[in-house]
Amino acid sequence: MHELPVILAQGLALLVGVLIVLKLVRRAVGRVDDDRTRDQLLFFLPKGAAAVSTVFGLAAIGIDVSGMAAVMATVGFTGAVVFTPVGQNLVAGTMIRIDDVYDVGEVVTVEELHGRVVYRSLLRTELALPDGSTAWVPNSAFQEGRVLNHSRMGGWRISVQVPLDRASDRALARTVMDAAIAELDWNCPGKTAFVAFDHVGSEAMFFSAYAWIEDRTEEPWFRGLLLSTLVDALEAEGVSVGQTTNLSIGASRRDASVVNPG
Repeated sequence: MHELPVILAQGLALLVGVLIVLKLVRRAVGRVDDDRTRDQLLFFLPKGAAAVSTVFGLAAIGIDVSGMAAVMATVGFTGAVVFTPVGQNLVAGTMIRIDDVYDVGEVVTVEELHGRVVYRSLLRTELALPDGSTAWVPNSAFQEGRVLNHSRMGGWRISVQVPLDRASDRALARTVMDAAIAELDWNCPGKTAFVAFDHVGSEAMFFSAYAWIEDRTEEPWFRGLLLSTLVDALEAEGVSVGQTTNLSIGASRRDASVVNPG
């Protein structure tokens, strides 16, 4: 019976030690400036610190925890990484930073989604999308799928299609559009904007124009701007521009309008 007070005293000391460790961890995390990073650390670190300090505390009072610790560590780590989305996202987030795949402020595409990186953590990445909305993408999507970093590729190529009503306008139209596209002041430096004869349809002949932009989140606006620039130049020279659905494209973030001459 005389061992019971000793066990209780050791248990109480262990509990007090764990509480002190938790308080120190929370105080250290509280010094982190970024609110979201601080919240994430407060969720994970105290739990890990409590588990580790408990194991060390049990070992300090003479309880053999070597086998238990090894089993817990192996099973816990394997299960967290392999079987839980949180573990998979943590590993993916770590690898993204090690590989330096993208950084805050850069424009990226992951699978079919593209936007500017607003915030990144070890679990997910926040993207500002072209339509003004926000997407929170699990980091595992960046690790498992194809990722394009447009900020490091020198831009993103956009294109529009321009139809002509009269075949006799072909040579003049090409000259006019070549001159107009050569004067684009927003085309990415080092990238060539150009016009190419595309094909002849049942009611019109089509040209495709290509240019480069730095921020793909502004693609709708720049496509409208490119199209209106070419149409205005053609109409100024009396070239008859045909009807096309892309004349209405132009999600105006900068109060731009696209003329539909049809």
